[in-house]
Amino acid sequence: MNALGALKDILFPQVRCLACDEPRDILPGSALCRKCEAGLPALEVPDAACGQCRTPGKAAQPCAYCLGGGMRGLERAYAPYLYRGAARQLIVRLKFGPYALAAGPLTRAMAQAVSGQGFDAMVPVPLYAASLRERGVNQSRLLCEGMQPTLHLPIIDALKKTRPNRRQSGLDAKRRADNVRGVFAVVGYVRGLRVLLVDDVRTTGSTARECARVLIEAGAASVSLLTAAVAVRGRDNREEG
Repeated sequence: MNALGALKDILFPQVRCLACDEPRDILPGSALCRKCEAGLPALEVPDAACGQCRTPGKAAQPCAYCLGGGMRGLERAYAPYLYRGAARQLIVRLKFGPYALAAGPLTRAMAQAVSGQGFDAMVPVPLYAASLRERGVNQSRLLCEGMQPTLHLPIIDALKKTRPNRRQSGLDAKRRADNVRGVFAVVGYVRGLRVLLVDDVRTTGSTARECARVLIEAGAASVSLLTAAVAVRGRDNREEG
């Protein structure tokens, strides 16, 4: 948790559920009311999802997303939740709040999703400098920080966004890919590392593929993607990524 977010949570304790916005009796360190907390398991990526990218499907086998190049440059993709309901609300709060408290339920599930996997470092997807100043926090780095006590992986700010681009929401898959092409540069040492790239939500995967491309070019041994949620294409793909 960044210092600004931690101070905000201390001075202005959360008194409403970050998902449903209903008043509630506050439980220290909790972001959700009991009802929304109990509803999170129903939002988990189903077992019948692609084992390579976690895209929901009818069977745990390679899917149209993988076969169509959605995982180009990525070894695997992990995500605990579908981009719906309370999981979606937490991500929106984390990104545009900013509410550092929203990271808690997400990072617990994200760490569990990659438990036992072998990675050398976490690399957050960066924001452009002006966007970071406006938001006050990079939600992807906040997620890394929340997982670090569990995963015990170093966080390397190995990527820099070199110029602004249009928001991905509202763009089709091709325009998303064009929109992020060439906007990331490697500024940290990744040679020989098994990188876990961390972001909030995966939609078409354009951002992750471009990040993976430059990381591999800089010598990373492999790049896998971990997001808090995965959007179902054609339904939930209105956000970034």
